[in-house]
Amino acid sequence: MKNLILSSLLILFVSNVKSQNYLGVNTSNYAGVMGNDINPASFVDGRFSFDLNLFSTNFNLYQNFGYFDAKYMRDAQQNRFGESYWWINSFKDTIFEGWGAQPFEQFNLEPFSEGIIKHLYDTLTKSPRGIYMNYQLDLLNFAFHITPKFSVGFNAKLRSMTNIDNIDPKLAVLAESGLDTSDLWGRTLPEELLNLNHMTWTEYGINLGHVLQDRNEHFLKVGADLKYMQGYSAAYVYTDNFKYGLVDEDTSFFLQGDFAYGYSNNFDKLVAGNIETNGFGLPRPSSKSGYGVDLGVVYEWRPKYKKYKFDMDGKSNLWMKNKNKYDLRIGASLLDLGALRFTKGGLSRDFSVDVNRKFDLNQFQSATGGLVEFDKIIDSLITQSLDPTEWVAGAKDTTSTFWVQTPSALSIQVDYHIWKYFYVNATGMLNLISPKRQAKVKMANQFSITPSFDYSWFGIHVPISMNEYSGFKAGIATRLGPLTLGMTDFRTLFARGQVRGLEFYTGVRVPVLYDAIRDIDGDQVSDRNDDCITEPGVWAFKGCPDTDGDGIKDTEDECKDIPGPLEFKGCPDRDGDKIIDKKDDCPDDPGLNEFNGCPDKDGDKIIDKKDDCPEIAGLTQFNGCPDKDGDGIRDIDDDCPDNPGPEKYKGCPDTDNDGIIDIKDACPKDAGSVEFQGCPDKDKDGLFDFVDECPEVPGPKENKGCPWPDTDGDGLLDKNDECPTNPGPKENKGCPYKDSDGDGLLDKDDDCVNTPGPKSNKGCPVIEKEIIEVLKTAFDNLEFETAKDIIKDPSKPSLDELAEVLKKKPTWKLQISGHTDNVGDDNGNLVLSKKRAEALRNYLVLNGVEDVRMIVLYFGETKPIANNDTPEGRQKNRRVEMKIVFD
Repeated sequence: MKNLILSSLLILFVSNVKSQNYLGVNTSNYAGVMGNDINPASFVDGRFSFDLNLFSTNFNLYQNFGYFDAKYMRDAQQNRFGESYWWINSFKDTIFEGWGAQPFEQFNLEPFSEGIIKHLYDTLTKSPRGIYMNYQLDLLNFAFHITPKFSVGFNAKLRSMTNIDNIDPKLAVLAESGLDTSDLWGRTLPEELLNLNHMTWTEYGINLGHVLQDRNEHFLKVGADLKYMQGYSAAYVYTDNFKYGLVDEDTSFFLQGDFAYGYSNNFDKLVAGNIETNGFGLPRPSSKSGYGVDLGVVYEWRPKYKKYKFDMDGKSNLWMKNKNKYDLRIGASLLDLGALRFTKGGLSRDFSVDVNRKFDLNQFQSATGGLVEFDKIIDSLITQSLDPTEWVAGAKDTTSTFWVQTPSALSIQVDYHIWKYFYVNATGMLNLISPKRQAKVKMANQFSITPSFDYSWFGIHVPISMNEYSGFKAGIATRLGPLTLGMTDFRTLFARGQVRGLEFYTGVRVPVLYDAIRDIDGDQVSDRNDDCITEPGVWAFKGCPDTDGDGIKDTEDECKDIPGPLEFKGCPDRDGDKIIDKKDDCPDDPGLNEFNGCPDKDGDKIIDKKDDCPEIAGLTQFNGCPDKDGDGIRDIDDDCPDNPGPEKYKGCPDTDNDGIIDIKDACPKDAGSVEFQGCPDKDKDGLFDFVDECPEVPGPKENKGCPWPDTDGDGLLDKNDECPTNPGPKENKGCPYKDSDGDGLLDKDDDCVNTPGPKSNKGCPVIEKEIIEVLKTAFDNLEFETAKDIIKDPSKPSLDELAEVLKKKPTWKLQISGHTDNVGDDNGNLVLSKKRAEALRNYLVLNGVEDVRMIVLYFGETKPIANNDTPEGRQKNRRVEMKIVFD
């Protein structure tokens, strides 16, 4: 058992585990394919269109057993060999070359080692000890964008890890002293879990990255690394419930626990240096093929996203691929999910021990042949023990294979953009594998903060990190074009303070970054696509100008400052007359070639802009204006263009030569005075002859210019005689007391004295409703031309129907009364009312109604039925009333 413990500790000191690779650089915006190690979504939408990692390697070793006193070591070496002998060389010579190479062949190791190696544990230390080391070699690693939102990559890596956990400091003290530590004798010591794991493998991964969501301010991308893995070697030592007690350095009084150890079936050959290779000269895999995956997601908050948008080459709202857009970036990734299965070597065991008596540990002294002899002793104890319950083979002791889980971990990355090229990153790594799992290599929990100056071809990164094995450390990393260098602990670099380990990385790659799209002339056409690179233009013409925006580039445009159609080589034709404006004397009005593009709408051979009457054909002497009546006065100056007249009357005739032009002369064929609108009044009674029924004899206007008669000779003038045509007594107002029509009503009570009718209708015949409706329709529809006595055509159908009614009632008479509004002269209105009443009578006569059956009355403006102060009232007053009357 003593040899077992010492052997285990020996293995411990050459163990390694994975921690975060390329610390400081892997979260840079210019990490490229290196960034996929920490998050497989890192590369897509990054600053690289293509990145090829030709070579890179990462090595780290940290432990919490002790530390190197760098100052002591440096001082001791320089005192012996001079200040020019840097301590790094001394470290290499003494540690890595076994203290045997020149100039140390005579060097006394023990005093020197006691001076530089300081313990961090003793018998009172409670927290467990461990050592972590990691090595990774990137054989090939590249990625590229297929589209701005999708990237693909491939990587091939060699990885070797071994880790040991939960070493009780007391066990470490015993191992160092060869169990000769009496302070720890005589008591039970609980070791509980003790894990030692190793695996070396290669993995070939395909990286896929995709932009999942782009909402300008909020951006999300995802990625995955799909891995095919081959294992080269693996080994594990696992204890559970391990407790022991020592009587002295040779004897235990209590030994208990579950133990398992195993290794791949080629491990013996590897240790012996007998490495089998394949046809390519590479080590032959020992495991079955395995598969693994990394998964990642990255969110970016881009509140200033508009700064990084632009339009170019006919596309709008493009992202600047060469710029980092976020203020805050948050990533999360699940790394190294997977496992490899190995065939066990011949010395793999699984057993339990429960010995509660004194046990001689010296029986393991015979295991001088290493694990083979040790395995034989274990086998004999299981098969030949006096008490079969003390040494018992476990359930997995006979299984032929074992699985080793890859170092599954969760990583969270937070990156904040401080200002310009300055950033700060915080990254956490959390192991996801249970300590109860027998065979695994696992991640060390670690937290780091990295301030950075992050520029495309140059970066300075200062990773500050802490884990339980390295403690607090701060380092530096840089990107110098294609070269990457980093060391995560300044103490190692400058030989200062307590050095608890070593971590460095380096790499060479061929990066192809996205460049800012060059556009010298600022026309939103990139220089590589711009046919007129120094002259602003438009995308439609590959960056060549179209100054007037007419779709014809300037080199082919004869009027490059004014838009025009292709038909005229870019020259405008505003009026569309097929004559370009610069050759068109009238560019805004379509015209003819014979007039240099000027119009002649009336076709009089005088262009419109020189034609005073462009819409009507005219004569040259009148500047294109007509003189239809030939009176020597052009129509636009002629108040009567259809009737010749003298110039003094502006072309209007005065047929009766009374000094009043015909259009203002109520009696154009009879000379009259202005007072009576050109009509005569021979009897000087104030009514001109046209409306005076007694033009030779003066009479009152009320009797149409005739003196009042006594028609029936009953001694009463007609104006006072209610029966002017039938003599009657004065007391009966000139009406006789008789019943002329024999209808039973005296004439004085009979409204129709000569036509019989019922008493209920005052002696007049009853007019049917249908006839009343015909009469009303004729009245409602009757319209005349304005200021004229011409009946409009729409009025005639209802008048035709009235004529038919009258023809069927030969005894009926129609009283026609003409009226006007008060606009104009009283006499003129009286004339118009008479003419319109007579026009109605004449129309009915033409339609078969006897002239004698119609009574024509005219009153001018004297009998209004509405207010003449409103347009509506005046319209009602302009009327010709029709009434059926009886004798």
